[in-house]
Amino acid sequence: MRANKSGLLVFFLLLFTAGALARATLPFPEDLLQGEHGRSLREVLGKSTLERQMGGLRVYGHQTVFEYLSSHPDFAASLAKAAGVLKYTVERRGEAGYWANDHDGLTADFAILRRGPGQMVVYAKGIYKKGVFRIPGRVALVVVYSAESAGNPPYLENTVTGFVRLDSGFFVALARLFRPAVERRMDDRVTWFLDKANQLMARLHEDPESVLQGLPPGSWEEEARHLRLLLAPSPSVQTQTGIDLPETPATRGLAS
Repeated sequence: MRANKSGLLVFFLLLFTAGALARATLPFPEDLLQGEHGRSLREVLGKSTLERQMGGLRVYGHQTVFEYLSSHPDFAASLAKAAGVLKYTVERRGEAGYWANDHDGLTADFAILRRGPGQMVVYAKGIYKKGVFRIPGRVALVVVYSAESAGNPPYLENTVTGFVRLDSGFFVALARLFRPAVERRMDDRVTWFLDKANQLMARLHEDPESVLQGLPPGSWEEEARHLRLLLAPSPSVQTQTGIDLPETPATRGLAS
C-alpha cells in the first residue's frame, strides 16, 4: 500500500478522480497566467512533461461538503487520518498556501489559486526523494465539477485537467520514453486516491461523529462545527442513515 502512495501525492487536490483519460483540451484560465504565480504557471504549461485530462470522475456526497473539504485541505487531511483512511500531513502556509507530506518521500508546497462554485485551480511544486533519487516537479491543475444527482447517493461529476513538469532532464527523458507506463501509473494513482476520497465521504455521511471524535482534542473546533452543519439533513432532503455507494472498486468493502 505504501508503494501505491509514492510519487503522486500532488494529485490528492485532484482530489477525487478516476475515469476516462485523454490529452488535455480545456483551456487554462488566462487571468491566472498574469497573477502572482503567472510566471511559474506559464513555465509549467509551456514546457509540460505530461498533460492529462480526466473526465467522468465521480465523488459521492453533497456538493457543499465536497467544496468545504476541498477549500480546507489541511482539515480534510486530519479527517482522513482520524477516519483511518489515509495518513498524510497538510499544513497551512499563508493565506492560500499549504505544505503537504505523504511520509513516503514526497513533499510539496501548493496554493489554491481559485476556488468557487464549480471550479478549483491549484499550483504545486514538490520533490520526491527515494534512496539516491531526487525528482523535482511542478503541476498546474484545473478541477471543474457539478452536482449531477439529487437522489441517493448524491454525487459530483468532475473533470480534472493537469499539466505536469518534471524539473530534471534525466527523468523528463525517461517519462517521455516510457510514457505508456507512466500514464498507467497515473491511472492507478488517481483510482487509488478516489477510493480513499469516497471512503472518507461515506464515513462522514454515515457516522460523522465517529470521525470528528478522532481529531486531536482541542483542534479544528470551528471547522468541525461548520462541517456538522453541512452534514445535518435538511427538511427538503429525504432522511437517510448514510450514503449507499454503488458497488465499485472504490467502494467495495466499505460496510465491513
